[in-house]
Amino acid sequence: MSGKCSSALDVARPLAENTMFGAWDSVLAVSQWAGRGQLRRQWLSPPGNVYAALVLPPVPKEYDTLLPLILGYCIAGFLRYKKLDAAIKWPNDLLVAEQKVGGILVEERRGVALAGIGLNLVSAPPPDMLREAHAVPAGYLRAHGLKSGPLTLWAELVDFVKICYETTLQQGSPGNVAAMIEPLLCWLGETIAIRDGDETPWTARLAGLAQDGALRVMPAGGAGERLLTSGGIWRVREHPLKHPG
Repeated sequence: MSGKCSSALDVARPLAENTMFGAWDSVLAVSQWAGRGQLRRQWLSPPGNVYAALVLPPVPKEYDTLLPLILGYCIAGFLRYKKLDAAIKWPNDLLVAEQKVGGILVEERRGVALAGIGLNLVSAPPPDMLREAHAVPAGYLRAHGLKSGPLTLWAELVDFVKICYETTLQQGSPGNVAAMIEPLLCWLGETIAIRDGDETPWTARLAGLAQDGALRVMPAGGAGERLLTSGGIWRVREHPLKHPG
């Protein structure tokens, strides 16, 4: 366990690269001053929540792009074991009751893969701190009935994820793994809005996962299936946007 630090990933990286840490070893930080999420966005890190870095065992190369989703599947499974209705917001967020309660960032360098994992236990960013108007509202797990502290929760979570991760990778192929993960996607079969890079946001039906973890979507207007490998998504409730022309 670490006190306040730049980020749990920054502490774990040199330990793992110098073989002082092995697979499933981890750093749990009390707070961070430079936590980061997807696209290097700042991750607010006040005390009381989980800010951790976990060393992942090597996997066959064909599973590399699935790693964030495999971890999301396992963590969502743990939260469901704790009686919470958890789902994965592609590609690397965790939702409970339509609120973002956590995120995952996988970083691989020099043959060492680390997972940065953040879970809101006792607090969440206020609405005015979220990055855009379409961001999913933030929530925290204590408000949904989970009473564990960071250290107890993290110890239980690592044990659960280790078994789930190893079991998932025994399913025979990336396609089989993607098929296991798919039912835990939030908004599966529903209309979503998509922003990919500088594109104007557009709408599509969320159809599922490709075997490499890309998101399968069916754009409005019957343009045929499209695969997303990056970008942000949110649920469309009204006023649909245009589909890409």
